[in-house]
Amino acid sequence: MPARRGDKWEGRLKVGGRVVGTRRFDTKRAAVEWERRQRTTVDEHNYDPSTRKIAVETLLAEWLEQREGRVSETTLKTDRFLLPTEGQLAGTSRSEPVLPLWFRKLQVGKVNANSIQKWQDDLGKRGLVATTVGRYRTSLSSFFSWCVAEGFIPRNPVASTPPPKDRRAREDMRPLPAPEFTNVVDEATALSPVCGDLVLVLGRTGLRWGELRAMQVRDFTETPMPMLHVIRNQPEGSALKAPKSGKTRKLPIPDYLVPVMRRFAAGKQPNELLFTSARGAMLYRTSFVRATNWEVTGRGRTLHDLRHTAACEWLILGVPLTTVQAWLGHGSIQITARYLHHLGDYADRAALDVLNKTAPKALTKRARKLPDLSSFGAGAASGHAASHSRGLSR
Repeated sequence: MPARRGDKWEGRLKVGGRVVGTRRFDTKRAAVEWERRQRTTVDEHNYDPSTRKIAVETLLAEWLEQREGRVSETTLKTDRFLLPTEGQLAGTSRSEPVLPLWFRKLQVGKVNANSIQKWQDDLGKRGLVATTVGRYRTSLSSFFSWCVAEGFIPRNPVASTPPPKDRRAREDMRPLPAPEFTNVVDEATALSPVCGDLVLVLGRTGLRWGELRAMQVRDFTETPMPMLHVIRNQPEGSALKAPKSGKTRKLPIPDYLVPVMRRFAAGKQPNELLFTSARGAMLYRTSFVRATNWEVTGRGRTLHDLRHTAACEWLILGVPLTTVQAWLGHGSIQITARYLHHLGDYADRAALDVLNKTAPKALTKRARKLPDLSSFGAGAASGHAASHSRGLSR
């Protein structure tokens, strides 16, 4: 039974008349519950907590059972990858288990920072990117935190191990210049009018693919101005959730896109999907890529490059950087500012046009009065320079 220790209750586990594990709680009830769970573990697995000789895979199964109903289905799905599937155990699956056999058989008390680091490095060698390894690491850390809470180990070994670093070369964004984007839209439209409209929408609204496929008819409004309300996101394979930034946003729609929006909304109820396939079904990347022959039509760009295309087009046309940030839903202006390095000659030409249109009239008149040196001979040019020099010396 728990013992009172100051303002705490100490749960005590005895094996063979010897106290082999203790933990203090705020309430007696919590201490009693902990003792019960520890005793159940001892009875079922013949486990001595003083030596912590229970295997990782044994506790993983118990942990997963307790996770059901307490975390989201998406989180639970990732957690379950820590144990091999039946196909992986039978050797009929092409994929390898996330936790290899040597790790699963480790005694939970012997898992240390070196074990975690080796596991992370091995996943990287198998070709898994840092973000994927990071998701599995989060699940494993939750498991070891539970082990600490249950008194199996004194500390979480994942916490003392640095997370994996993304050592991939950063892929440059490749926006499409306006003339080339027009050609892409025309070629996609020739293959599928609906897909052509989708390319136009992606390349001129900056919507993410998940935001596009989650948009509902009621999210498009025309009063007081044409507007898309971006309030949900549904990447393929994921549940419906908020946009990536976690915040909703409003996206004004130019007049030339309004007929496109009306075509997609025609005959649909407000709660139905706004952007759908030619058959009225939910959008899927593989179907879209196949219907448009995107590898050729898209000039080697990704669908996400259409978002970059929209951002660069806005900046070229003079939309303020802070407004582009709001339209794209970026969390910081630094992220949006990356586009300034990808505008190229089109931005230079647009900026030069602005300078030419806003040049002070006095400077323009003076420049027109100056002689054209290109039509002079070398002597005339030198004479002009000499007279200019005398004028300065005065």
